[in-house]
Amino acid sequence: MKNHLITVLVCCLFFIGCKDDKANSNQYDPSQPVVFTDFSPKEGGMRTRLYIEGSNFGNDPTKIHITIGGEKTKTIGADGKKIYCMVPSKAFDGIINVRVDGPDGKPIAEHTFEEEFKYTPATIVGTLLRKVDEDNNSAFQEGSFDEGASIPSNDCMVFDPKYKDGDNRLLFSSNHFDGLHLIDLTERTVKRLFPRTGYSTMYSFTFSADGDTLLFTDDHGQDNTTRANIYYSLRRENFRRIRPYNYGRTAYSLVYMDDGTIFYTTWWEGKVYKMIRNGAIPNIDENAEVAFSLSQISAVGGSHTILFRHPSNKFMYMLSDNFGAVFRADYDPVAKTFGNPSIIAGNMNDKSFKEGTGGSARFNKPQFGVFVKNEKYGEGIGPDNDQYDFYFCDRENHCIWKLDPHGVASLAAGRSNENADGKIWGYVDGNPLHEARFNQPAGLAYDPDTDMFYIGDIDNKGIRYMTTE
Repeated sequence: MKNHLITVLVCCLFFIGCKDDKANSNQYDPSQPVVFTDFSPKEGGMRTRLYIEGSNFGNDPTKIHITIGGEKTKTIGADGKKIYCMVPSKAFDGIINVRVDGPDGKPIAEHTFEEEFKYTPATIVGTLLRKVDEDNNSAFQEGSFDEGASIPSNDCMVFDPKYKDGDNRLLFSSNHFDGLHLIDLTERTVKRLFPRTGYSTMYSFTFSADGDTLLFTDDHGQDNTTRANIYYSLRRENFRRIRPYNYGRTAYSLVYMDDGTIFYTTWWEGKVYKMIRNGAIPNIDENAEVAFSLSQISAVGGSHTILFRHPSNKFMYMLSDNFGAVFRADYDPVAKTFGNPSIIAGNMNDKSFKEGTGGSARFNKPQFGVFVKNEKYGEGIGPDNDQYDFYFCDRENHCIWKLDPHGVASLAAGRSNENADGKIWGYVDGNPLHEARFNQPAGLAYDPDTDMFYIGDIDNKGIRYMTTE
């Protein structure tokens, strides 16, 4: 029995010794050179797993510093013979440089590979501006992005329509209860243009055809003309003052056609009204004409309908958070009114999630959208020779949709990795379809000069972006 115990003890000591020898073999040996031999794979995009091979660079990731294309990336793991990291964004020139520090923190080896990593630009979702505490609370704060500025709620966002080369890139943003804000993307600053005073709820806003007047609707809740339902603000006053523009029924959205005609939506039956001007500002819209109502398609008690004029001025799309559908109405420039509405994608009576064409697609709570020119369409595709896709937020589906001129609805971003934890929402940057997550996205704007989308991510308390590098 005693001999057996001795044998077991010797074996244990042997295996422990072997384990220690293996661990020690992974550590940096100052008597041996640090060698780098190769890396793999040879090409890929952002977040590609990259392995650097060699010997004697130790097993402490904090001592190994890597840049790819001049961009720093974190060393995730090392075992003395292989280093593991991920390719950072914008690693365009592909030059891989590795520096190893010794126990005292001083460099002991540095190597630049002659062969370059072939970087493939990727479409990514990132974060422009977000400031939250440990409980995910956030509050509006003016100032610089880099010095604590915060703009947590962005229901509606619109770019300055009079932008020209050399100007600062200005993005206007509002939420229902906190006035109008100006985001200067060039200077990276945020400021409030005016607070929520004198009106009830700013549901959305847009600009006049000449771009010098900003108009916003007011959801005041009344079915009469005793209160203003549209307010305006002037460029020559730096959009700092607001005045009543039109008195009418509670309104959620408006479109300002190129010929100056204004249409606005109201709650009851999802009606869209044509504003009848009386020659004065503010206008008293007692004779407003009903252009159409969503009840012409299916019985509707009420609807928060948002209007989106197509760049051609030939038609508009409509979204409502009450219905899982995208609507369309065509414009008659002679009569200066819209025809009856139709559904081009989704279903009014089924709020769910499904990619598809036309009526086979399913949406949940569509919010704001934007038309984006697709250069691949050349002179145009579909029945209208349309050059534009329509992107929009689906708040309850936590995603961004793309709707093409043929009525094909496809997921553009969000809802990634549902199988990992059973969730479709969250706060994750990265690949739009494989990593990115949103939490109640609502506002959406697009900058054609940089090919970048800006997303008001409501429950993540900030502004996200999506772009191809």
